[in-house]
Parts: sequence; structure tokens; C-alpha cells
Amino acid sequence: MLTSPVARVPSSTPFRCGPLWLQRYPPALVWSCLLRGLALMALTGIGFYLGIAYGDRLSGLALGYGFAVAAAMGVVSRWLAGRSLDGGLHWRHLLAVSGLLAAASMVQLRDVSDWPALLLGMALQGLGLGLFWPAAEIAVAQTHGPVPLGKAFTLARFCEAVGSALGVLGTAVFTALGRTSWAFLTAAALLLALAVAAHWSPGTASRRVSNGQTDPQRQQDSYGALAKVPGLPAVMLISITATSIIILQQSALPLDLVRGSLGRPALEPVMGSLVVAVQLVLLVVLQLPVGHLVSRWPTGTGLRWSLLAFASGQALMTLSSFPMAPDLWLVVVAQVLTAMGTAAFLPTASAACLERTPAALQGRAMAAYSQCWSVSSVVAPPVAGWLLEMQGHGMGLWLLLTTLCLVTSRLNPGQPNSAIEQLRTAINSADGET
Repeated sequence: MLTSPVARVPSSTPFRCGPLWLQRYPPALVWSCLLRGLALMALTGIGFYLGIAYGDRLSGLALGYGFAVAAAMGVVSRWLAGRSLDGGLHWRHLLAVSGLLAAASMVQLRDVSDWPALLLGMALQGLGLGLFWPAAEIAVAQTHGPVPLGKAFTLARFCEAVGSALGVLGTAVFTALGRTSWAFLTAAALLLALAVAAHWSPGTASRRVSNGQTDPQRQQDSYGALAKVPGLPAVMLISITATSIIILQQSALPLDLVRGSLGRPALEPVMGSLVVAVQLVLLVVLQLPVGHLVSRWPTGTGLRWSLLAFASGQALMTLSSFPMAPDLWLVVVAQVLTAMGTAAFLPTASAACLERTPAALQGRAMAAYSQCWSVSSVVAPPVAGWLLEMQGHGMGLWLLLTTLCLVTSRLNPGQPNSAIEQLRTAINSADGET
């Protein structure tokens, strides 16, 4: 992989706690990755738990509006986070604020009995999440030290996968015990710990630099300049496709399995939930080996192979719908291929965005990448649900996703140029339009 133009906190001191393989990483990087795992432990568990906790109190429409409000607030806070990071605000301050907002949302959501209370809690959660993701990505970029950027993001995604799995397991325990409020209070405590730990994170609170010099054009750039960065629009389109696949594995896939398809018999509802759990376990197991392998390649190659893995998984899901096909085996192999694609895509996409973006725009670039997840979350599930209802099975959906992955894999994000060349191109193009 090419050397990244991302400014970073110099560090050659290894992390001196934990297993031996973890001690090869700089302490600041390990700390920032552990913060991500801590956040996902709280947020992923509650994300799965909301429907269970309030399904008998609030209508599906009310819950849908709640998630829509969270998405809208996330758009606003991502925009603010990108501008703040590029303006010189340190990532740890944004992480601390996001932890406080998300903790407040958990306290608000602990005992919701009406629609306005739900909307307030979801709005706080959306604001916190919108601030969290751009700051968390920049944290890895600025603390990876001598570790290649791809391997640094692989560690970050591994910590996320472990945190998500522990969060889902924890909420399952609270569900079994019938202790609804405990899940929210535990999540609030974890997010408060995130805020405190982020504030005291190691590393200097210095402004990011480009080739050793502070960028005088920082305040003149805008989100529109991202469209002029070579290769970045292609990375964003690839990211929207890949994140749609990942999101649909948690919504459309369980629904298709429990309903059955043309020749595939319906599974018990518990099996649909088990598929989500298996995916989390597979991601924990595969993230480090697959991520380290892909980090040796150019990021454009890694993105293309992740899309091909996604396409193969969705193609097997399509074949599993036909009569006389070994449906269960095809579904299992499809989940392995999809997990491999996810493990390859997650660290590569973050590294690809940062490698192609000049330092003065990296905060905005990571905010835009985070927005890809939001777009996919809003668009993909309703479209997939409409296809499932219209056809009565998922074969058309999986065939469409296979085709979309193959088409998107033809996009060429190119190779990253130097940060100075990209910055000059973006600024000159923006000035020429004004």
C-alpha cells in the first residue's frame, strides 16, 4: 500500500499491555481503537434492543419516525464534525462530546412512554453518532504512527466487531432477565466512560499539517471541494453499494430466511436471529487476517475484491432460492463470503478516503464517508422491503445486489496522488467556479 499523506502523531513506543500481537501497535492507536469498541458495545446492543423494548408500547410508525429523526440529526452533526476537525478541533474533544450526548440519549430512552420522549432520545443519539464517526476515523489516522494505515484501520474494525458482539450478547442477557432499564443504564455508563477516556486520550492536541507545514487554505475549503479530489467520488459510490449490502444482512436477510423463497423452505424465526449472531462472530474471526491481507494491496484493489466477495455471496443467495438447490449450504457459504467482503471493505474504505484526500479536507472526507452509511440505512431497507413484498421472495433482491456489486466493481478509484497535488487541484477548481 502506498504511504498515506495523513498527518499522524509520531510514536514508536509499543503498547505494553494485553496480548503480544497488540503490543506491536503504538499506545495512542490502541487507545483510539479501544474507544471505538467501547462505543459500539453500547450503541450496537441498544440498536438491536429498541424494537424489543418498545415494540409493545409504541407503534412501528413511531419507531420509524424516531430513527428518521436520529438520521436527520446525524446529517447535521456530521457536517459540523467535518468542519470542526478541518478547522483544528482535536478529535478527542469531539469524541468526549459525542459520548456525553449519546449517554444522555440512553438515559432519556430508558423509560419512554410517548412519542415526544422517544423523538428527544433519538435526536440526542443521532447528534452523538454524527459527531462520533468522523472523529473516530481521524483519531486512527492521526495515531497510527509507523503502522501502515490499512493495518491501523483493521485493528480499529476488529475492536468494533468485538464491541458489537459483546453489546448484542449483553442485551440478550438483559432481555432474558426482563430488565429493560438495565440495558440502557449500562449503555449510558459505557458512554460516559467513553467521554472521560476520550478526554484523557494520549497524544498531543496539535493541528494537522500537510508535509510539515500548517495549511493556510484550511478555512477556504468546503464540502464541494471533495468532488474535485481525484478518485474520491468513486470511493464514495463504492462505499454506498458496500454499506447497503452490510445493512441488508441485518434486515432483509433474516426476513427472507424466515419467509422462505421459491424453492427454499422457511426457517424458524429464531434461525433468522441466529444468522445475525453468526455474522458478528464471523466478522470477529475474519477481521484481522482478512484486513491484514488486504492492507498489503493498493486500496483500489482491496475495494474491488471486497465487492467481488459481496457479489459472490449475493449470487449464492440467489441460487439458494431455486428448487433442488442445496439451500442451507448455499446460505451458509454466502454468509462466509459476505463476512469476508465486510472484513476487507471496512478498513480499506477508510484508508482509501484518507489516502486520496488532502489534509485540509480529511475531516470533511470522513464525514462524507460516514454519511454513506446514513444514506444506505435510509434507502436500502425500504427498497429491499418493497421488493420482498412485491415478489413474495428474495431472489430478485439478491440478483439485483449481485448485479449492482459487479457494476460498481468496474469503477476505478485510481491511486492516491500526493496531498499537495490533490489540495491544489481541489482549491483551484473551487476557485475557478467562484
